[in-house]
Formats: sequence, structure tokens, C-alpha cells
Amino acid sequence: MRFTVLATCLLTFAGIASAQGPVTGSNTTSAELEMTANVQTAVQLNISGDPGDLPVGGSTATGLFNVSFGNVNGFGTGTPAPGVVVAPDANGALYSSMILVTPVYSGFATETADITVEAGTSGDEALAREDDVNISASSTVSTTPATVITGSASGFDNERYVGFYIPRAEAAGAKTATLIYTVTVQ
Repeated sequence: MRFTVLATCLLTFAGIASAQGPVTGSNTTSAELEMTANVQTAVQLNISGDPGDLPVGGSTATGLFNVSFGNVNGFGTGTPAPGVVVAPDANGALYSSMILVTPVYSGFATETADITVEAGTSGDEALAREDDVNISASSTVSTTPATVITGSASGFDNERYVGFYIPRAEAAGAKTATLIYTVTVQ
């Protein structure tokens, strides 16, 4: 008898719980919505300036960024852009400023990323310099990617320093160098 009462109650409750769509003799019904999604990985690398340093232009949507160092020369007596630090030596002058390199990523099982830098092909990469706070005239950039940041968290602003070293023998005229930063989530 207990079994019969228990079975009747379970079937009644199951019937009430599964009532969906139109029903008669009741003022309540329910509908069920199953939702699905496919989570994908996403990654981007942002480059920006810090207040007081050289302004960085460009777009996070395209990944194309730019800076202008202003008027520079091998004596260090030019009129560089605001935020540019000038360090002359016996052979020329280093014009540099800090940038922030920020990886942003989602959907990965790991929480760290590495960033490399390499010289592009704009034509004046021999003048380009890139390093940490110890940037110097010898901080050249190779055409082979070099790891400059390891274990960066998503959204973390990593400080890097970029610049031009202008030898005293450098011919006057517009100079363009491209640095290519690449982020790889580990």
C-alpha cells in the first residue's frame, strides 16, 4: 500500500513538473528554452602610451599603431615630440619613450602569454631601438623574433621602451621603422 501511494504521488508530481505548453483546467504553464553556444578563443595585442610619454596613435581594431618622434638629429639638439627622452653620446643621440604593450585574450585554458618583437621592413629599422627600461644605443632589433615578455596576464600593461638612435653621420630626411610585436597565449 505504501508503495502504491508513493508511486501515485511521484507520477502526479512528475506530471505537474512536466506540464508545458497549453494546458486546460489550470492557470499556470511553463516553457523551456535550451541555450547553446560555442566559446571560441580570442586574442589581441594593444599598444598605447602612458600619460606624460610619447602619444601612441592607431587602432585596437586593426592592430596598426604609430608614434612620431618629431625632429631629431645626431647631436640630440632637435625638437623631439613631447614625452621623448634624449640621450646623446659621442657618436649620435638616442631618442626614446615608454610604450605599453598589453595582451588581451579569452577562452584559453592557460592564463599567461609571451610577446616577441622583430624588425619590420619599412627601410630604417637599423635606426630603431627597443628594450626594457635599460634602452640604449645598442638595443637594436633583429629580423628574427625575440621574446621580450614572458608570462603576461590578459589585460596587463607591460612597459617597453622604443626609440631611434640617430648616428651623427645619418643623412637628413624622413625615417620610418616598423617593430612587429606578436603575442602567443601559452
